[in-house]
Amino acid sequence: MSAASRDPAGRSADFVQLLREFLSGYTAFADLFARCGSQEIPFARIRELVGDDEGTVLFRMKEKSHALFRTDEFASEVVRHEALFDLALGSLFHEAMKLRESLYQREVYGPRVAQLREAADEQSEALIVEFDRILGKSVARLDEVVAEVRVLLAQTRDQLRRLLLERAGDRRVTRCLLSRREQVDSTFAEGLDGLLKAMHGNTATGLVEGARALLESAYYVEAIATLRRAKSEVEAPLQEIRQLELYAEGMQAVLDGRYASSIEALTEWADSEGHLLERDFARLAGSVLGRLGPLLRDDPDPSTWIARARALQQRMDGGGSDREG
Repeated sequence: MSAASRDPAGRSADFVQLLREFLSGYTAFADLFARCGSQEIPFARIRELVGDDEGTVLFRMKEKSHALFRTDEFASEVVRHEALFDLALGSLFHEAMKLRESLYQREVYGPRVAQLREAADEQSEALIVEFDRILGKSVARLDEVVAEVRVLLAQTRDQLRRLLLERAGDRRVTRCLLSRREQVDSTFAEGLDGLLKAMHGNTATGLVEGARALLESAYYVEAIATLRRAKSEVEAPLQEIRQLELYAEGMQAVLDGRYASSIEALTEWADSEGHLLERDFARLAGSVLGRLGPLLRDDPDPSTWIARARALQQRMDGGGSDREG
């Protein structure tokens, strides 16, 4: 296991990467099986999905899972769930490799054997017969192999869902799910909204947690859009959402060069005591406000806005709740 995978932040990042790969891989396989019967699957498409190098999604998934979850100790239920997921994913990989080999034999070996049969002499006949037997057996098992891949794909997905529920407190996981709604809806029968409800108790809380992860990464526009979605939910925590919206609007206004609007929004955020509840956000906002002075000199009333920015910075840095007069 890599050093990055041992610390919580590194493990979280690695798990999110694995989640992205799984959603991409699952939807690719599901689309392929929906479009093609067992005897119609093209080797070229399977070759893109599974192989013995980093160029294929299933190989990357397997390697990342082994690095994260392979262990000989099963001290907790969470670790056992991780080990089961890793085992299921490893089995899926090996069964998919069997499918790849069967398709290769059908599309590459089959035509070559047919060509050689036409020119075969008596000494070659026994070998041609053996080739035919091997190819016939391989093609006959295609339905069985495809069925096994489909079963393992579903079982691995179900194990992943258990891991997601156990990681409800990791906002980066929720953010990843939000960013891949279409894939999540295609992968899990309950869809994104149902999965968020299972993870967080209700969909609104899941959306707010995802928005917080976006705010922590300074994706303010995306956070605002997510918070607005959360507001439409029945159980939406409207006061919390409004406070986070004000912070996001204020910080985005700085990036847009709308410095006066930023001060207005962040002042309203502080007046709602958002800066007391979100100290990490307040520290970042205070740092930004402290650098606005030179940027406000072109404003029609620079002295007023500079003074307001300084006063607001003091509130952010000190955590004070006194409002401006």
